[in-house]
Amino acid sequence: MTTMAAEPYWQNIFQRLLGEMDRRTSPDWQADEASLDPAIYIDRNRFEQEQARLFRRLPLCLGPADQLREPGSVMAREICGVPLLVTRTREGAIKVLLNVCRHRGARLVVEEGEPCRRQSLVCPYHGWAYRLDGTLAGVPRAEAFPTLDKHLTGLRELPSVVRHGMIWAMLDPAASLPDMASFLNGVDDDLDAAALGSHCFYRQSTSRRATNWKLIVEAFLEIYHVTRLHAGTIGPFFTDSVSVSDPLGPHIRFLAARDRTKEIRDLPPERWTLSEHGTLVHYVFPNTIVIHHPDYVSHLGLFPIAPDETLFVHSMLTPHLPGDDKADAHWARSFDLIDRGVFNSEDLPICEQIQRGLASGANDRLIVGRLEQNLKRFHTSLDRALN
Repeated sequence: MTTMAAEPYWQNIFQRLLGEMDRRTSPDWQADEASLDPAIYIDRNRFEQEQARLFRRLPLCLGPADQLREPGSVMAREICGVPLLVTRTREGAIKVLLNVCRHRGARLVVEEGEPCRRQSLVCPYHGWAYRLDGTLAGVPRAEAFPTLDKHLTGLRELPSVVRHGMIWAMLDPAASLPDMASFLNGVDDDLDAAALGSHCFYRQSTSRRATNWKLIVEAFLEIYHVTRLHAGTIGPFFTDSVSVSDPLGPHIRFLAARDRTKEIRDLPPERWTLSEHGTLVHYVFPNTIVIHHPDYVSHLGLFPIAPDETLFVHSMLTPHLPGDDKADAHWARSFDLIDRGVFNSEDLPICEQIQRGLASGANDRLIVGRLEQNLKRFHTSLDRALN
């Protein structure tokens, strides 16, 4: 991601950002304060509603397709209680399958996390074998199943598509994917302009965190905390509490001012770049965050496990694969700073602290100020989807 801000579309956002720095021109400054009910982060019934009405009904981003770069790559992961296999077939197609043998229901791949290479998918219980596209290839002692139709007994496939280099899928095999350009709304054009689909997978971390998934989303929807919580890491690179936001259907785009944003006052618009003068963040409803750093992208997937537990998946995407040891060392340092130094040492621990605080019953409401209006937008979209 280098000079995509040179397009008039992005120049307008930068003009708004300058106005925000100079005069606080955003409508958010005329907005009312709001409050949130702590119960939405701890209540089991609310959690079950979110699982049923959001995560089982909407397209979810499972991560970068380039993580399964080679044919024969297989990755197992449980998402919202659904055991999945994501494969790249010998022909190069991406498939999202249920990781459940059609014989007696055992999991075909037990180890979750990093992709592995497989010629086929073999059930460890009775040895039923499936091709990487899910079709049933072989059954030991097939004469014991005289009525079995192999063509009708493949692994259940989930509706999926690769768009902008990301794998999107429905968790219900009977569901249909919506038109993704329409679902993504204005985010679709943004990710296209950012050339996200041409980025390469570099590295990933996963962790189970003791916090509600919505608290993590909220941490990436406002800049109010950045110069404070991140004072010793990335905070000095940002201008305190200056950003502009746009709701794009249920999704949100916001541009945060960096310490160098003020330089664009003295530069022609064609030299304004998101790699130097701002940090763009996309929230994709319900649980995906895309952060456009100066020379790489962080893709965050937040998958609820319980009201107070979330699977956090951070994938680093780079404009190209490292061409030499120097480039590899640079991106390795960048990943370590943002993943270990910021996300896992600052953002996620504060969310876990908040979760424990909410469970204590100390607060009967949470206060949302004018610098946190994206939280209101997020919860408005949640309430609409749930009701």
